Amino acid sequence: MNVKNYNFGQVGYRGRGKGLASFVVEEKGAQLVAIADLVGENLEDAKSLYSNINVYSNHLDMIEAENLDVLIIATAPRFRLPIVTDAVQKGVKAIYMEKPIANTLAEADQMISLCKDNRVELSIGHQRRWDPNFVNIKNAIKNGDLGTITHGVSYWTAGRIGANGTHFLDMINFVLDDEPIRISGISQFGMNNKADFNESLNEWMEKDPGVSGFIDYSRGTRIWIHCFNDVITPHTHMFCGTKGRIDVFEGMGEFDMDILYRASDKDSTDMRGVHIVEPKQFPVVTVDKKPESLAYEELIRVVSERKNNSSTGEDGRKALEMIVAFQISSENGGRSVALPLPESCFNYEVGYHPNKSGK
Repeated sequence: MNVKNYNFGQVGYRGRGKGLASFVVEEKGAQLVAIADLVGENLEDAKSLYSNINVYSNHLDMIEAENLDVLIIATAPRFRLPIVTDAVQKGVKAIYMEKPIANTLAEADQMISLCKDNRVELSIGHQRRWDPNFVNIKNAIKNGDLGTITHGVSYWTAGRIGANGTHFLDMINFVLDDEPIRISGISQFGMNNKADFNESLNEWMEKDPGVSGFIDYSRGTRIWIHCFNDVITPHTHMFCGTKGRIDVFEGMGEFDMDILYRASDKDSTDMRGVHIVEPKQFPVVTVDKKPESLAYEELIRVVSERKNNSSTGEDGRKALEMIVAFQISSENGGRSVALPLPESCFNYEVGYHPNKSGK
């Protein structure tokens, strides 16, 4: 039995960073030893909650002073490249990075290469990859429970194809286990004036738009995504095939998720007859741990046992490439954009934050 405590350090303790630190404390075998942040007030908050940790105003000082096994990077994307550069050169074994991976594909490629060249595992915080319900949906599709997947829908609230959409684009890639080959869509910036206006949220949505568009996959599946600024219903996803369909409603029901599964016992592409699908059992799995805790648990196994990483840097890059493609498509009137994108698009900068500092 492995009784070693693995040392976790974190850069960035604000907003999302506070949650990421709390999941370390809850994970057996993980020990939060230090936090670095440029803002003294954030360090005071961290120290008041975790009195045994060391705090640093500079990430390099922390990396050099602490014997870190895993580094969590919870900063805004534009600050991450120098942090990754220092971490891989100073012996950190694994990095958990908050999504989205970067502002540009060029930066994502640099960080992925740095980690590969130095044999550092890079994991991106797309939590649905560790959620057993989405794992079960992926396995159902893989096992042919829906037949051949033909199409689907995914929509979510509050727009933001970058900050929010990266989760759902990655989830679709994950459950379909397929490569996106074509993107088309239209962007919409800012809040809908018919919605309950929120000045702070509007600032974010002015920088990071909602999108309505389509994704074509290599095996022929077509997915419509919709996250315009008038979508207020809970995150909803549907996957349809030649035998049936699965509908996923997040943030609803007793277990914070409802899954409806309807299918026929036979595969059919008959367009003349009535294709009857009946309700079938698809239980919702409840777990005591949050997906982030499961991600940390997996990273410990990756470091100690060389287990596979469920959410690689390449996976994060693919979601970013789709975000870039949607914005390029919109700038060209919704014209289809082929994937993979050419190198000329690698420095296209995606906006996530309403201020220039990216904080």
